[in-house]
Amino acid sequence: MARIRVKNGPHKGAEFNIKDDSLVIGRDEIADGIQILDQGVSRRHAEIFRIGEMYFIRDLGSRNGTYVNEEKVTEELLRVGDEVKIGSTMMVFEDKRSKSGKDSGRIGSGKNLDSLAATTVIRLGDNPDDEDLTIDPAQETQESRDLQVLYKVAKTLASERDVKGLSKKVIRLSAEAVGADHGYCFIRHAERGEITLSGAFEKEGKKAPVVSKNIIRRVLKFGRAVMTSDASTDDRFRDHGSVVMKQIRSVICAPLVTTDQLAGVLYLSTSKLTEAFSSEDLELLTAIGIQAGMAIQGMSFQMAQEKSYLELVGALVAAVELREPNSEGHSARVAGYAAGIAQALGLSAGRNRRVQLAAMLHNIGDLFMEEADRDLEGSALLARRIELGTTFVNRLKGMSFLVPAIQHSAEQWNGSGVPDGLANDDIPLEARIISVAHDFDEHCSLAASAGEDIPTQDVLLRMRNEDGRYDPRVLDAVERAHSEGWLYNPPEHNE
Repeated sequence: MARIRVKNGPHKGAEFNIKDDSLVIGRDEIADGIQILDQGVSRRHAEIFRIGEMYFIRDLGSRNGTYVNEEKVTEELLRVGDEVKIGSTMMVFEDKRSKSGKDSGRIGSGKNLDSLAATTVIRLGDNPDDEDLTIDPAQETQESRDLQVLYKVAKTLASERDVKGLSKKVIRLSAEAVGADHGYCFIRHAERGEITLSGAFEKEGKKAPVVSKNIIRRVLKFGRAVMTSDASTDDRFRDHGSVVMKQIRSVICAPLVTTDQLAGVLYLSTSKLTEAFSSEDLELLTAIGIQAGMAIQGMSFQMAQEKSYLELVGALVAAVELREPNSEGHSARVAGYAAGIAQALGLSAGRNRRVQLAAMLHNIGDLFMEEADRDLEGSALLARRIELGTTFVNRLKGMSFLVPAIQHSAEQWNGSGVPDGLANDDIPLEARIISVAHDFDEHCSLAASAGEDIPTQDVLLRMRNEDGRYDPRVLDAVERAHSEGWLYNPPEHNE
């Protein structure tokens, strides 16, 4: 049972059980309430009320305000250990169940890890990509569900490299875990003062709900998850006409937590009151929000780093190309073409940026070639340039993931390229894109030097007729990028 324990003043040590759905705190003597004889306390100062398994405190228009953990609040979710200050009296919110060891066994309950391992059996296949988890049916508990979901979320976070891909998978896993009809992941853009939808899950046959902005604003304001069994009757939201009129029912909204700010929210809803969410669901989504928030922050740092690298590499390559006027601007053009092709192929924004980086660096080996190297010809010269370029990129801290795209950018679809003679899908997609972009620029540049104004369609026709040197899918993507206007002006990507 939840209770309030007084920590200081004349009532120090007094304990008050919260038996009913609400408990009023004030200076007046109130039946089944808490009387605090303190000059700083109003006659009816605040009330603690319950919704499902959660307890909230609400200020009742007091003169001196109500504080939770030294922060003035109008209404706030109470967690075990929270300190409530009313006037000069300090109280602490407790739950006797947590002290008696009769906890429900939810994630984060402090249960011994040995007993946790004894009740949950997780078997992984030999294949590291195997996503199946086997839970011993005889021991299946709330814990086993939560552990399985958190494991899958962690695995998703480790494998995803862009925010949208992560958002879509995490919100699907979350919604399926708690039986939600709908789920949405919103990303916060503090600099623009807005949030945008990054991922969505909608159960088949379920009418899409109207998302409550008031619930999302509350979570972003206080940084704590909110759950309501029926928003239309919830004191916190029922005054908002949108909630009542749009029949918003059971909702969980949890923050995406980062080290210094909130990255957004996870929002789940179900339309049937008989399938309302539980406090265990709230705790699970809160844990997922912490995991996903930290991953999104890491991705944001990585994206910022990649953008900086792109600018730095662009300046470096431009300096290198000054040594050979005939190649001036070549790498930047190839990077632009590669970005447009990647867009047409539907690659994520993060992967698109990595293709641009690799394309910008695909000829960087020229910078390190010595006089003896320049005596080489044909494929030998090309292989040497690639060798020097990949050696350099391998030495760049955090950039070794670009090596496969650069190393195989001169491979050909029919297997006649260098350095390894790879063919078809054995060639990394990023390398196939760079190969096409590089040769597309070569064709256009040669035509321009000869005084020809050659249409893009004619360049593509020539490339299609070159004995299967290029991936047909990538050539199709060039055509689409041209028709969509992406080839010469790739769109900006913001995640």
